[in-house]
Amino acid sequence: MGSKAVKIISTGILGFGSSGKRLHAPLLLDNPNFSLDAVATKSSSQHAHLPIGVAQLTAEQLICEPTIDLVIIATPNDSHFDLAQKALMASKHVVIEKPIALESSQIAILTELAAKKNKIIATFHNRLFDGDFLAITKLVADKTLGNIHSYAAQVNRYWPQVLDNWRDNPAYGGAVWELAPNLIIQALALFGKPSSIFADISTVRRDAKAPDAFYLRLIYPTLNVELRCSSLVKHTGPRYFIHGDNGSYIKQGVDPQHRQLKEGMTPCDKNYGKESIDDWGSLYTCNENRHQETLWPSPLGDYPEFYRQLHLAITKGQPTPGYQQHAKDVVEIISAAYQSSAHKKVIAF
Repeated sequence: MGSKAVKIISTGILGFGSSGKRLHAPLLLDNPNFSLDAVATKSSSQHAHLPIGVAQLTAEQLICEPTIDLVIIATPNDSHFDLAQKALMASKHVVIEKPIALESSQIAILTELAAKKNKIIATFHNRLFDGDFLAITKLVADKTLGNIHSYAAQVNRYWPQVLDNWRDNPAYGGAVWELAPNLIIQALALFGKPSSIFADISTVRRDAKAPDAFYLRLIYPTLNVELRCSSLVKHTGPRYFIHGDNGSYIKQGVDPQHRQLKEGMTPCDKNYGKESIDDWGSLYTCNENRHQETLWPSPLGDYPEFYRQLHLAITKGQPTPGYQQHAKDVVEIISAAYQSSAHKKVIAF
């Protein structure tokens, strides 16, 4: 007898801006287990950029389309909860760009609704599949650095001009809602939930309305985790610093996948996810009083793994990708960070 046919997941994307067009669409088109069948976008100019055979619908039409199995929400942050709730009510599986919602109570509603409808809900935490983070995950798991006592990660950029769009809305845009989830989910994946947090959130660009810089200190019993971001840093410096009682790891550069997808490279290209040798990490160790520095290349970055895992979650009941169990923790940490920054004090969980 022949093998059972693999179920192809009919998929629609809500929102076709930078995330929908440059991340989700190419990843779906590269995966034969998914069929990208519809896109909902308010911009009529995007019609020319839709892949061949993909229909342009309204959000309501896409959510209600009976042939669609999976709805991907790649819209502004303030719409995530409402659209996800409607998609789940229509018995669709749902993937949501980070953050999954703006309040932890909303996440509880979505989680309960997904369970009631027996549907998967996943947050697109693609930065868990960065090559450098995959390297860090193995270093920590293997205890290559011994017991970790200090972990620092930062995302700096030089964007002096403020774009006039929803990302500069202080209620749901800015660096904290846009970039902090990437750094927070990585820390949670490595170390679990902290006991408390201290934060300093600020706006460094004169014309910006939303915060564009932050310092978050996640406090653990024997570990110091510091997460930073600024939109006005010309020389970004190392992205990661990790120190343990057996050594240190320092990493320059940024995983290339987002840039590669934006430039039109597909995941099947042999260079996809491959970092430059100039961005290799450095591992510093000491054995028998001999100090060593070793160049430490990252494995290939692998955003496609998110959708491979999602397909198994939908069809085989395997775990949901993206550390979904921490989705609520991410939003609670951001909420606590705003409280901490406003009151200049440590907030306990």
